[in-house]
Amino acid sequence: MDFSAFLAPAMQKKDDKPSLVTVNEASEEEVLLLEGRSVPENEGKVRLEVKDRSGVKFRTHEPKVAEWLGQEEASIEDGWNSEVEPARSLKGLWISLGVVFLVGMVWMAVEITGVIREKEEESVDPQSSLEREKQSEIDARQTIDTIQVTVRNFYASSSADEMLKYVRHPDRVGPSLREYYSKNPMKGSEVMSMVNMDPMIIESRGGFWVIQAKLSSGVQEHLAVEVNRSTEAKVDWETYVCAQPMEWDRFVKDRPAGYRGDFRVYIEFENFYNYEFKDSEKYQAYKLTSLNSHEVIYGYAARDGQAFREIDKLINQNKNRKLAVMLQLYLQEGLQSKSGVLIEQFVAPRWLILDSPEVKK
Repeated sequence: MDFSAFLAPAMQKKDDKPSLVTVNEASEEEVLLLEGRSVPENEGKVRLEVKDRSGVKFRTHEPKVAEWLGQEEASIEDGWNSEVEPARSLKGLWISLGVVFLVGMVWMAVEITGVIREKEEESVDPQSSLEREKQSEIDARQTIDTIQVTVRNFYASSSADEMLKYVRHPDRVGPSLREYYSKNPMKGSEVMSMVNMDPMIIESRGGFWVIQAKLSSGVQEHLAVEVNRSTEAKVDWETYVCAQPMEWDRFVKDRPAGYRGDFRVYIEFENFYNYEFKDSEKYQAYKLTSLNSHEVIYGYAARDGQAFREIDKLINQNKNRKLAVMLQLYLQEGLQSKSGVLIEQFVAPRWLILDSPEVKK
């Protein structure tokens, strides 16, 4: 629909143009004589007639200044059919000029007030716009330097305690980090260059960066870094190593009965049902995999549960593409299925944890 349909229709006036009508219904020639010459005494008298305006509808809203002026002009035009003294016309003109003058004074007062306010703000804030711009540039450079220093120190760490200085949520991830490096000896690496540094927004929350670092070994790795302020940055260690409560391969192969944990997995739709999970009307099947592993397990979410609703919504929003999520998986006691696991909870729509309390321990 055209936008004009939402606007008030333009006011349509009836044909109010005056017409020449003779009193004794004289011929057309008698009327035309008025345009070129005076009327002889023996010819019929003529007069101006204006159509009756009683039936004309006027606007129902309060007109603006310009509309007032227009209506004033119309009232003068209407005076052709009556004997109006010149003073009356001048009175309307003076009223119109007065309104215009008043509007002009108000506009001038607003402009002057705005200029005064700007001057006051400049006097309160000693920093000019140029100085603020320079400060923003300084902060940006400081942020980049802080990220680079943090990443280099992270890779150069030779012990778990040293690395924790440059890691997000050190109190929570400390035990996992120490256990991980007790099985995977830490070797300090030198960062040759930062190939890419891209800012990232997660759920309308800024301060995150994705860093691609080139190491002395020639390997290029990605890190997620959170900048708390221009002088403080922390590496997200959990996404760096894809931290799991149990090694993924061991979880899939050994299937420890009664075990549950929050796993970082890739999830996609599947159509495989068996044993306890053979009822496709009760469960939805998913294929679950993890980083740096070829092991596959099939997760089943009850269709009447919250986990299914959140997973289904997320996958549909992403057009059925494989997603990286965190799920609480549970290997029930006495489970007959050799490749299935129950999806108990949907933990997070990403591998990175925004705040420590987000994951239930």
